[in-house]
Amino acid sequence: MEPLPGMAGLRSPQTLDRIRRVFIESLHLNVQGEDLADLEQLKEAAGLDSVAVLEFVAALEKEFDIRLEPEMLTIEVVGDLKQLAAYIDERSAQGRPPLESPA
Repeated sequence: MEPLPGMAGLRSPQTLDRIRRVFIESLHLNVQGEDLADLEQLKEAAGLDSVAVLEFVAALEKEFDIRLEPEMLTIEVVGDLKQLAAYIDERSAQGRPPLESPA
């Protein structure tokens, strides 16, 4: 799958880890974070039906203190760990004030 415009370069390892943790906790999966360490497609780890996706998205919004845009709530984006992490990093950066340059 091609990265979405504007999201190719962003993606922190911390964001990836937090998404995996939220995924496990919000869907009450009986796995450890390490078990999903190499997983890129979240939909491979669990069946993501519409209710599961909504629970996962709500948990992500709470964890990262952001709102996911409705057009981004597709199984392709929500189920793809790298795209989702890049999108969350981009949204989080938009909400932060720019760093001040030293005087």
